[in-house]
Amino acid sequence: MDKLTHIRSQLPALSAQVYLNTGTAGPLPEPVRAAMVESLAAQAAEGRIATDYYVKLSKLKADVRAQHAAMLGCEPDEIALTQNTTDGMNLVTLGVNWQPGDEAITTNLEHPGALFPLFAARERYGITIKIADVLDRPADAAAVIERLITPRTKLISLSHVSFITGAVLPIREIAEAAHRHGVPVLVDGAQSFGAMPVNVKELGVDFYAVTAQKWLCGPEGAGALYGSRAAAAQLRITFAGYGTAQAYDMYSGLLPKGGVQKLEQGTVQPANLAGQLAACRWLSQEVGMDWAYERIRRLAAAARELLAAVPGVTVLTPAETAGLVSFQVESDADRAVKALAEQGIIIRTVPHPRSLRLSAGFYNTEEELERLAAALKPLAGGR
Repeated sequence: MDKLTHIRSQLPALSAQVYLNTGTAGPLPEPVRAAMVESLAAQAAEGRIATDYYVKLSKLKADVRAQHAAMLGCEPDEIALTQNTTDGMNLVTLGVNWQPGDEAITTNLEHPGALFPLFAARERYGITIKIADVLDRPADAAAVIERLITPRTKLISLSHVSFITGAVLPIREIAEAAHRHGVPVLVDGAQSFGAMPVNVKELGVDFYAVTAQKWLCGPEGAGALYGSRAAAAQLRITFAGYGTAQAYDMYSGLLPKGGVQKLEQGTVQPANLAGQLAACRWLSQEVGMDWAYERIRRLAAAARELLAAVPGVTVLTPAETAGLVSFQVESDADRAVKALAEQGIIIRTVPHPRSLRLSAGFYNTEEELERLAAALKPLAGGR
């Protein structure tokens, strides 16, 4: 059995459909399912009150942090456990010491997970949100963003890979521009982490939020947030719980943990953490991250080429992408998605501009992409 066949055999969801929507949620591997079931079985059999339970849970958290740190190129104490990417984006955005009239910068390529926390900060603190127009020129994002920076700019919040177009933004150059003005950078890594190499130290970012359920093929309700020690020290705590505290006293108050881990909250579901850890290990040790990254890159390039050859299809994703490929058809996008689903081919629509989007996962095949292209021909509306 070759490697791809072996990997696909561990992803049961692939047998029922052409799975081209990892950008929403990846297929759950058997080792991840097994780890979660084992965790739940242990909770049912042993209870959740013994001292040993909390010792094991503490070690599980430490192991998950260590795995994410290894994959992101940082130290374990620079990782906080979260519920998803949006959770991390909220924790940072609402932890900034905003004052009325302060400014935040984002782009017109963003997911609501980045935008909604900014909207909440605007309503709560009276900040101004500046939107960099980089839709048609993502490669120029650093220069466009730097022109918007003023002495009132407190945060730049944006995606590494746009969920709309699949464009990869020049995050390192953006971080360098921001730091010339003393502005921290928060990155939504939902569509990059697990789909392309990410090293937060090389990128020079201050915060980087990720999730488990997409390209990591892990469970929902599990994520992580990188925060550099210097940047995390400037954040205020938005939510406080047992996970936040290093110590506390009824009268003197809360002494939070150091670094970004002060943003962690209280009770978590160990089964989610077990699945998150299993996903990291499966990808790192069995699939191989370098193999996965290269395969995703090649499949995305193949998808762009195949779709561009279909009459009535306009590819929006630039050549430099991770695993997402967005395109438009001359007919109704929602109707096309529904018709494809009836043929067992699962993609999705994205807004602004209204488009179709596929996710080329490392487990997909060239034949599946060809099947999509063939199915699009009568739906695209071309002549």
